[in-house]
Amino acid sequence: MRHGVIRAMIGMTIAAMTALGGIGVPAPASAEPKPAATAGPLACVPMLSTFQVVLPLPGLFLPLPSIRGVSEFRDLPAAPHGLNLPTRVDYRDASQGFNGFAEFALRRGSLYTRARDSGATWRKVATPGCLDGRIVSMSVDSNMVVALDRNGWIYSMDNVLSGPMLWNWTRLFGSPIWLWPGIQVPEHGQDRNKWSISHRMSESFVDARGFTHPTQAGLVQLVSLAGDGSRIVYQDPWLPPDHSYEIGGPLGGRFIAESISGSGSVTFVMNRYGDMYTRKYDLDLAGSNEIPGRYTWQIQPRNTPSAPDQLQERFNPGFAAISLPAPEWQHQPKIPGEITSRISIHDDGRRMENRQLRVEGRSNGRTGYWHKGLNERAWTFTATGQNLVDEVLTGADPSTDQSAQTLAAPSGVDFAGRLPGGWTARIDDYDWAQTTNPVTLTAPSGRTYRAFMHTTDGLRFVPRGSGLDTEPRTLAGALDVTKAGASPELTRFVNSVLDGRRIYEISLSATKSRLVISPAGLLTQPMVTLTRRTG
Repeated sequence: MRHGVIRAMIGMTIAAMTALGGIGVPAPASAEPKPAATAGPLACVPMLSTFQVVLPLPGLFLPLPSIRGVSEFRDLPAAPHGLNLPTRVDYRDASQGFNGFAEFALRRGSLYTRARDSGATWRKVATPGCLDGRIVSMSVDSNMVVALDRNGWIYSMDNVLSGPMLWNWTRLFGSPIWLWPGIQVPEHGQDRNKWSISHRMSESFVDARGFTHPTQAGLVQLVSLAGDGSRIVYQDPWLPPDHSYEIGGPLGGRFIAESISGSGSVTFVMNRYGDMYTRKYDLDLAGSNEIPGRYTWQIQPRNTPSAPDQLQERFNPGFAAISLPAPEWQHQPKIPGEITSRISIHDDGRRMENRQLRVEGRSNGRTGYWHKGLNERAWTFTATGQNLVDEVLTGADPSTDQSAQTLAAPSGVDFAGRLPGGWTARIDDYDWAQTTNPVTLTAPSGRTYRAFMHTTDGLRFVPRGSGLDTEPRTLAGALDVTKAGASPELTRFVNSVLDGRRIYEISLSATKSRLVISPAGLLTQPMVTLTRRTG
């Protein structure tokens, strides 16, 4: 019954959107001349698709049910000979990928597909004519595929957990609600191993303090390495079309990654020495989106029950809220063998924690991949006999943590200012993208206390520049003195300045020259302004 109703809705949706200018039905190759290199996304790729009209609710509306299932692959034209398409697909990277239903490969600018693990004939994906042959990079996760052209423009194909009859394209990406007329990945983002699509359709996740939370709503984010590899930009089709949102990197944002992969809101990075980190992070987990989520910076009692569904969690305070700050980076164990920089992560279960990591490599002279679960400690090797695509990391030492051997320089951005009661606060090497920045509090007595400022980027509806500039960036957060120790003067400070709370919720307005910290809430007065120190 449900599938029959949804199929009827699909038919009406396709008819209506075709009348409005086409849903992701590919145009013939001669339909559109090649546009100027930087004019924008290719215009023959449709604007409207099921991304814009089907609610992002996995299990309810996603994926749309197949019309004829796996048999639909036979309707696609067989791949021509001589493309050297893979005999197996083991990785999610820029040239191949898979989900639980299909696998994909990129050859000579075109996408090819077949049913997952079928060994069947590769067949050509129906692609808009102006894009076909011009794809330079691809990524697939869960229910979607993203393709990039040589200028880094983003093109998305929906519903790839169902048969190819319902696959459809859009060139739109960005707010409002996936309707912005196109955006590019950051510079060099389209390079190999430098970006990945992440489509979260998990049923639940565990927060930083161990509480389990249901997730009925899906979430899409595209993660890219930027700059020297120490910055991680994420782009969400419901966020402003810019590069202003970041996932603060490992080791205080100084870890320089060579490779990145993402799946279902878990990001996986590796440096040139094979040191690896993973992190569960997206707009919702970070505390930036209070529309579907209820959050707390306070420590909740351990016996607080988890909600049965996301709606009850949002509105019933009797259930555990999402604990902030968001979970930090998890340092993964090094691999006891030869590896390359080709990394991959994919979901293998219904929880966000059900993720498998894979790394291309060699063991005892045999080629294949190393793999393990997200929270497992030991790596296992699977031999495939396939040629290595990337070069072996000859400098990687499996017995040594080499994370600090290629660190980016500290930010060099220091702030200081006066608090009430004669106290002062100082933040050295401030990095706005980091979830936590250390704060040095100095009492009138001269004694110093180490506190922490936790923050999360605010939900915005208009584009802004990257990093800090003269335009204030608004963040929510908390000043945390729970680990600052104990003394009568600190107790007096907490009672008089922080309203008796050792975790004190704040709002932060940040520019490149000052940080204005106010109590959380509407129209509150600043409690301290920290100005940038020079010299």
